[in-house]
Amino acid sequence: MATTFASGGGINIVPITRGTTVRDVVRDALRDLIISGGLLPDVPLRQDELATRLNVSRTPLREALHALASEGLVTIDPRRGAMVSKPTVQQLLDLYEIREQLEVLAGRLAVAAAGTDHVDDITTLNRQMAEVTDPVAWAQLNQQFHVRLYDPCPNKELLNMISSLAERSKFYVRILVSSRPPADSALRGHQEMLDALRARDGDAMEIAVRRHLRSTVKQVSPVLPERSSEFRK
Repeated sequence: MATTFASGGGINIVPITRGTTVRDVVRDALRDLIISGGLLPDVPLRQDELATRLNVSRTPLREALHALASEGLVTIDPRRGAMVSKPTVQQLLDLYEIREQLEVLAGRLAVAAAGTDHVDDITTLNRQMAEVTDPVAWAQLNQQFHVRLYDPCPNKELLNMISSLAERSKFYVRILVSSRPPADSALRGHQEMLDALRARDGDAMEIAVRRHLRSTVKQVSPVLPERSSEFRK
């Protein structure tokens, strides 16, 4: 499965090949379009057109849209149908408040169990991110970093929750990476967490995690509205 974007703002969606879960493949394709800006906020989605271009029936498409609605990326309006939603400052604050608490706990647990090889592997990933400028690709690698960073944590349910929240955060990460200085700041935050992991310092890890996530909120929130209704004036 792949998505491509035509010049002049048009969208070309390469038909997908059916996999084990069609709904998940469709969901991922639509999520990438939303994160990249290929589908605009507050514009009704033409489901017939999307279903045709993705080579799927309406059923998995509707299921994918509802899955994205649970992530906050799509709004299902009874009158206007499904639309790409643009998250508000409050939604950003709520999401990152939860992430901060969960990732602090996961960081402390990971510090107690991480080995040198694991830290070296994640350090390599962070260096690779420095060379990436595409917002979607960077957001994908950023999610991998946050998930893999805590992989030594023995609480797998906690890791599943963090992975889900990181997926929902891709929209904000795309905004962050649209300007290289904020993205560079994120990489420095990653390095602080890696240093704490290598030193097996739980207190330093907590400080680094909180600083990193709060920095993202600080840099992204100025470009978001306070309420979703501000997009419908």
